[in-house]
Amino acid sequence: MKKALMLVVLLILAYGAYRVSTFKLDFSSMAGETQTLARGDLTIPINATGEIEPLSRHQIKSEASGEIIAIYFQPGEMVHKGDLLIRLNKDEEQRSVDRARAEVNRTRATLDSAKTRLRRLQTVGVEQAKQRVEQIRPQVEYAAFQKKKFDEMIQDDLCSPDEHLRVTTQYDELQARLRLTEIDLADAQISIELAEQEVTQAEAFFDQAETALQDAEKRLAETDIVSPVDGMIVEMNTQVGEVIQGGKTTFSAGTMLAIVANVSKVYVRAHVDEADIGVVRDIADESARPGGTSASGSGSSGGSDDLVSAALATGTPVKVHVEAFRDEEFEGVIERIHPEPSSRVSSVVTYRVDIVLTSENRGKLMAGMQADVEFTAQAAYDVVLVPHEAIRRNDVDVLGVYVPEQGENSEDVEPKFVPCRIGLDNGMYAEVLDGPSEVDVVYTVLPRKTKREQDEDDD
Repeated sequence: MKKALMLVVLLILAYGAYRVSTFKLDFSSMAGETQTLARGDLTIPINATGEIEPLSRHQIKSEASGEIIAIYFQPGEMVHKGDLLIRLNKDEEQRSVDRARAEVNRTRATLDSAKTRLRRLQTVGVEQAKQRVEQIRPQVEYAAFQKKKFDEMIQDDLCSPDEHLRVTTQYDELQARLRLTEIDLADAQISIELAEQEVTQAEAFFDQAETALQDAEKRLAETDIVSPVDGMIVEMNTQVGEVIQGGKTTFSAGTMLAIVANVSKVYVRAHVDEADIGVVRDIADESARPGGTSASGSGSSGGSDDLVSAALATGTPVKVHVEAFRDEEFEGVIERIHPEPSSRVSSVVTYRVDIVLTSENRGKLMAGMQADVEFTAQAAYDVVLVPHEAIRRNDVDVLGVYVPEQGENSEDVEPKFVPCRIGLDNGMYAEVLDGPSEVDVVYTVLPRKTKREQDEDDD
């Protein structure tokens, strides 16, 4: 037992002697840390958030009513303009067309009858009344002549009272007949005016009936509901067997059946803080600024190729990141800055900026995704970059960096302060305008001295 215990003690002592012989103090942390400067690009971004949106959304409604008997596309499928999306049962709208056509025939007959009556009055009624007036007027004139003659004769007792009375009575009768024929002529002319009004009214009823027939035929045609644009079905809000009400029969302008999104362009609708909108405006193309004119002359209808060219020309592409594709970067260009604030919350004002995506991978993005947007406000390209932690001020408050310098002893390295002029600074790296070059080594962490070295320096 004692021999075993002695053996254990000897082994422990031997291991301890080995550790002591191999032990070395690690002073690497005292030597500081360095980094070699290099050239690169430096950007100072402006960040904003937004949502992925298509170029436009089109709500699909129908003016027709009826039961849905077929649906040909589902959400996520691509469609072309004119593709049949939904078909309704045509029976109800066909009955409406038949009723409207019958009303057109009835009002046409009424209009024809009114026109015929007007023509009869114009060609027969008035002419007959005029002829009767013309027939009576000479007779009245002759009777007046006779009456005047017999009035003179009776004063001279050249005629009997009976003869005078007969002539006077005949004159009075002819005058009465003349007045009646003149009244008939006036009545015929009034009848023409009334007939013209009837024709006008009949024409209005006929036009209304024709319009109603056209509407009914249109609704019948809209029982086949087609896509208004090339795009993607993003919503389908109905199903086979559902009975819908058309826009002509409801106050809500009809049932919303589907939504087709025009995805020929993909946008980020970003909201930029008012503090940054001035810088964003400055880096945008002239056509994108409020009051600017689109190069295409038609607003935002320019093609993606034109927008890519514009982005390359201005040198200010916009970077976009989404949570769904964390390792990918998307690029776009500012297409429109809206002049009115998009929101006002607690005195914070933001403006909407439309960014059209131009990178090849934009097809992966889906509407509604939240996006982080990075505008390049300031940039410097192919410049000497110094790490932010290497920039210091010396005892006299001069800005610069420390570089390693060989001491008197070839093994000694001392930090040497080198003044430098700093340009752009993004918080991680800064642009060196004047000072160290890309081949220089700078301290990011200065070396530390031991207590003994500090005491020696003090002596």
